[in-house]
Amino acid sequence: MEKKAIVLNTVEMISQLMGELESKAFEAEGFSGITLRQMFYLETIALLEKPTFSDLAEHLQVTPPSVSAIVKKLIRLGLVSKQQAPDDGRMYLLSLTERGLHFNNLHNEVHRILAKRIIQNLTEEEIEELAELLSKIT
Repeated sequence: MEKKAIVLNTVEMISQLMGELESKAFEAEGFSGITLRQMFYLETIALLEKPTFSDLAEHLQVTPPSVSAIVKKLIRLGLVSKQQAPDDGRMYLLSLTERGLHFNNLHNEVHRILAKRIIQNLTEEEIEELAELLSKIT
């Protein structure tokens, strides 16, 4: 098999495995309805630590109305909360609720499980090589 085809097949297999692991974990915890886009928003809100709607839109390079629609849905799902900024009553700060934090932790754990599965049959030297190659890609 051509090397490029091997890479493509491997990426597809890893993606499929990630989807299966996430589906099982999320369904078991009552998160089966979360979309990929919503996951990305949750990760970003956690990363930015209490962003405003504008901060989130800028970071994700989307329009404020797009952010508003998805955040409203995440609030309805009990994953995100918004509080008025103490220094400016016109702005709201976003943060993950306990449920949102639980989801984010679960999502991160699935990533760790996948990484462990990938490296479990590799030698230390192969792990170093893989880490170098992945660093080049990212």
